Amino acid sequence: MISHASVVPAQRSGDGVSEVAAVTAMERYKEIVGLAAESAERMREADRERVRDLLARLAASQDRVAELVEQEVLTRAGVRLLWEAAGEVLWEERWMQLSPVPRPDESVPPRDQREYLMAMDVAYQALEDTLQKRGLLWRKSS
Repeated sequence: MISHASVVPAQRSGDGVSEVAAVTAMERYKEIVGLAAESAERMREADRERVRDLLARLAASQDRVAELVEQEVLTRAGVRLLWEAAGEVLWEERWMQLSPVPRPDESVPPRDQREYLMAMDVAYQALEDTLQKRGLLWRKSS
């Protein structure tokens, strides 16, 4: 007896195991493409979050730089005022040659700015105290 089986092999006809494998491969491809799309979206979201974080940090650092620039301007003004005040209290000391305000000493170790401001005030106060004591001694001997 002759069977009514197809003469075309199963791989070419789309019948049998290969069709199931083809559907599985297509589904697997869609699954992989879907995972890649999800991963790309997660990466974009992570990038957006990182951009927000970096922009916030940038804004904070720019604010800090602006504060430091303002502090530098105020400090330079304070130094200039104390230098001029020292020149005024030393005006009677004709032998002393006053120079312009010296340039900042960059070799000084970094510390909190308040320490330097306090040291500057203490030095000026010591100058005033010394001149006052000297003036009192001169008055007593006169």
